[in-house]
Amino acid sequence: MKQRSAPCHSGSAVSAGPSFTSEEVHISSLVVHVKPEGLAQVKAQINALPQAEVYGESPVGKLIVVLETPNHRKVTDIIDTINAFEHVLTTFLVFHQVEQQGSDFEDTP
Repeated sequence: MKQRSAPCHSGSAVSAGPSFTSEEVHISSLVVHVKPEGLAQVKAQINALPQAEVYGESPVGKLIVVLETPNHRKVTDIIDTINAFEHVLTTFLVFHQVEQQGSDFEDTP
């Protein structure tokens, strides 16, 4: 993914707010239904979101999107943002998993 908070080199966690724990990562996937004429525009808008990435598309107007967020609230915020884009018909959450990052967690590029 594009951006992820991680523990500092000193071992302490980075905090971005009261509900954020850098030891937790929410992995989610979405199916976004888009009017076919707006597919390229919506795909670019989603890819511009820091914690979202389009992983697949169909010319009939479906996008597969993967999110990597620090908490469940950010997942719903991104869904609301995507739903507000012109040409988006609906967005479905199809997968959500919470991963715990420990000392054995490795973030591969």
